[in-house]
Amino acid sequence: MYDAYEALPILEKLPLQIESIAAYDEHLLVGTHQGHLLMYSVLQGASNVHLLRSNKYFAKKPIQQLAVVPEHQILISLSDYLVTVHDLTVFNFPVITSLTKSKGATYFTLDVKRQTSLTGEISVAVRLCVVVKKKLQLFYWKNREFRELGPDLTLSDTPRGIGWCRETLCLGFKGEYCLLKLEGEQRDLFPTGKQPEPLVCALQGDKFALGRDEQTIMIDIDGNPCTKYTLTWSERPLLLVEDSPYILGVLTSCIEIRAAEPRLLVQRLELPRARFMTPVISSNGQIYVASPSHVWCLHLVPVHLQLPRLLEDKHFQLAIQLANLSSEPQDIRTQQVQHIQSLYAFSLFQKHNFDESLQLFFKLATDASYVIGLFPDLLPVEFRKKVEYPETVPILQGRDLDLAVLALIKYLTEVRNDLMSQNVKTGTNIMDVGSSLKLRRQLLEIVDTTLLKCYLLTNDALVASLLRLRDNHCHLAESERALKRHHKHAELIILYQTRGLHRKALELLKKHANSPEDFGSPLAHHDRTVQYLQHLGSEQVDLIFDFASWVIKSHPEDGLKIFIEDLPEVEELPRAKVYDFLYKNHRSLALSYLEHVVYEWQDSNALFHNALAVLYKDKILRLETQLQVDSSDPTLLCEYQDSKAKLRSFLEISRHCSPEAILVQFPYDCLFEERAILLGKVGRHEQALSIYTNILKDLPAAVDYCNVCYRSESSSNKEVYFYLLKLLLRPDDAVKIPGLAYPNEEPQQRQPDVERALETLDRYPSRIDPIKTLQILPASIPLPKLKRFLQRSLESFASQRRELQLLRGLLYAEHLQVHEQRIEYQNQKVVITESNICHVCKKRFGNQSPRGGGGRGSGGRGFSRGGFGGDRGGGRGGGGRGGFGDRGGFGGRGRGGGGRGGFGDRGGFGGRGRGGGGRGGRGGMGGGKKVFVEPHRHAGVFIARGTEKIEYRVWNPFRSKLAAAILGGVDQIHMPPGSKVLYLGAASGTTVSHVSDIVGPVNFFPPSFSLMPEMKF
Repeated sequence: MYDAYEALPILEKLPLQIESIAAYDEHLLVGTHQGHLLMYSVLQGASNVHLLRSNKYFAKKPIQQLAVVPEHQILISLSDYLVTVHDLTVFNFPVITSLTKSKGATYFTLDVKRQTSLTGEISVAVRLCVVVKKKLQLFYWKNREFRELGPDLTLSDTPRGIGWCRETLCLGFKGEYCLLKLEGEQRDLFPTGKQPEPLVCALQGDKFALGRDEQTIMIDIDGNPCTKYTLTWSERPLLLVEDSPYILGVLTSCIEIRAAEPRLLVQRLELPRARFMTPVISSNGQIYVASPSHVWCLHLVPVHLQLPRLLEDKHFQLAIQLANLSSEPQDIRTQQVQHIQSLYAFSLFQKHNFDESLQLFFKLATDASYVIGLFPDLLPVEFRKKVEYPETVPILQGRDLDLAVLALIKYLTEVRNDLMSQNVKTGTNIMDVGSSLKLRRQLLEIVDTTLLKCYLLTNDALVASLLRLRDNHCHLAESERALKRHHKHAELIILYQTRGLHRKALELLKKHANSPEDFGSPLAHHDRTVQYLQHLGSEQVDLIFDFASWVIKSHPEDGLKIFIEDLPEVEELPRAKVYDFLYKNHRSLALSYLEHVVYEWQDSNALFHNALAVLYKDKILRLETQLQVDSSDPTLLCEYQDSKAKLRSFLEISRHCSPEAILVQFPYDCLFEERAILLGKVGRHEQALSIYTNILKDLPAAVDYCNVCYRSESSSNKEVYFYLLKLLLRPDDAVKIPGLAYPNEEPQQRQPDVERALETLDRYPSRIDPIKTLQILPASIPLPKLKRFLQRSLESFASQRRELQLLRGLLYAEHLQVHEQRIEYQNQKVVITESNICHVCKKRFGNQSPRGGGGRGSGGRGFSRGGFGGDRGGGRGGGGRGGFGDRGGFGGRGRGGGGRGGFGDRGGFGGRGRGGGGRGGRGGMGGGKKVFVEPHRHAGVFIARGTEKIEYRVWNPFRSKLAAAILGGVDQIHMPPGSKVLYLGAASGTTVSHVSDIVGPVNFFPPSFSLMPEMKF
């Protein structure tokens, strides 16, 4: 124990019997059994005590309870079973109000909430709970009176103790405790113990302290325990008062002062017959204790005198709470608290509470090297020498070491995440930025390297995941030594890979792949080398070539996977370089590589397509040579046939090869069919067919060739059947290819093959031009043999003609359908009201003309400035007249003046020139309020409809009730001479000159009166 409080006598041998006390600021209020109220001033640490005022007639009966709210300057008392409110500002404490409803009250409690606003003002809300028999009466203070907070709460018994926190009341009955929510929900807690009298004390942080014999149980407002252990007293306390971090209890023989966290008996004060105790409102560290005749003041011993004793006894938690109450400046207080917390964290580590210790170190942002130094062999020697600890660091072994390392891993992970998320603040000095980044990198290096060592000690499966992090900062040399010491060669390769030391990694892989000692190791085979090379990428292509050779020599198929695996890095390798490497060093794999490039990756580079064809050719020639030596080998024969089939298929489907470049490399004494395919690709169909008919003597192959060519999209291939027919009928005219070995035949052997020619005509009559065919057919052929060919040809022509006629009919029907849709869409109405807004000038349509700007051309646009679609400018003679709703245009450079305003605005301005500016024309009438616009059946023509009054206003310049107007498709408002217009008939007085205001462009609508009936309203 130690001295936390100093007891100073305030009043001694008071002639009156004390019944209750209350205190605030420097004032002490004493209520007596005789009904007297005394108010004392206590100054200078209880050494200066004066009686300020007293009231002998405060109450007729004993003053059972007192409470003060200094912010409102009110005193609340309970006497003669009635609660009254008194004014503290007046000498004799006059009564402000009496709660007549509280007649019969036995106890009351206050709930005072002090809140500070953003402006710094403190608002105080006061609520009062009064116990009247088996009911609780709730009030709140407003406008110098207590008002009812809600209906009374009815209970099963009369409470003997009560506490109030937020919206929860804790009630102590004779024998038990319960919680009561203001809305009425009740929860029973536990019995009071051997003694039936309850003890309830409201604590800070919305907690309650409840007495149960010699124990005090702390709960929250939901009834859940707040501490792991109860607070135990020497005997059952009569009264509890909280003065954080201490709890003071009034016992029958003394005052005990205890700490809840940690559980600790701090001090015992012998104050005879102490029965009452109250804290000083708004003043921590000062408590008044009273007996029936004496009053003492308990003053908290200064914090700086208590801390050394607490630190010596290693009561760090209590020291931290006291340090926060210190009167020192904020920066000094913060530094002091952090120092104590650091000592507490070290003490926890000594007690093997590793998780809690390291979490506290992290919260304090302690240097990571300081924490790592607590563990053996983890911190480099040069750093460990610089670290000092308050006491000897415990030596960890066995299970304790394992638990400590696991806690360290969690700590280092949090530190690493925190360091990675740190950013250097903008505006920092450039030198500070450099030093900050350097320090951050050093810390990350220490943290990551230590994490690596911890994983090696506890869970080596996590080593690889740490090393694979792109932002890992493991120290290379230190990590290399640790991995080699634990024989983690696979993880060492990952370290080399992440640091870009690919050559060292590949050399290590090659060493272990060829070492018989590592037969059971995952590095014992070439697979890891293949995988490593596959992920290097195009930047390391030379390194790939250096280390791929030994894999290809020992395992060709797996070695080829280095260059053809389905990986982004492999596909991005420079294919020309790879092909060149394989062709020069491993030619047997070049063909397989090109097959993958062309068929799998769909590469369209002509270089690879040409090279693939040449490699196929070389392989076929090589196999032919081998077959000449040993023609009985079925494997060679099968491979030869397969290669020829691949070459033919490739030449047929490839669209990216260069046939001319391939032809010059093909031999002239073999591969005739392949040459024919190449000739066909360049459009030399006669030469290709000549090979089929004259060299290969394979007419079915020639026909198949024709079928393939005819199905292609090229129009030049449509004559291929005619070329075949020509070769059959005139073999002497066949085109020969220079250098090609043709068979020696006598002229009489090259006779026209009329039968096959006629057969071809019968099979493909629609694919052969009959005109050209008749020109080359021998005259000796009987006409009946051509009957089928001619009939099929005529039928083909007739069929084509019918298809074209049908297509024309369908197109015409579609045209009519679209025309009907257009008429239907144009017949839809467009309603323009005052709520509509012009999309150009953004004004509503109304009595006043909108003020939008028109496009350039003629007099403006309808319902806005100028006429339909043009600007206000007129010709050289004068400004054009405005359209509906605007003014005339400006005059030209000549003598003309501004044109007359359109319907709804003023005239235009006069032009300038030699004759002076003409006067502006007169303004038109204001536009109507509402007009319905709907399209006419003629494109570009619209009809305006409205009521008679609106129509009259719109067409007032006509001096008539004109009920129709053409509003759409207009390019010019002013119609030049010779224009054809549609005159809309009207009443007498209308002139044709007015029509130019409401009609469309030149030659758009011819004059016609036949449309008038359709425009009636």
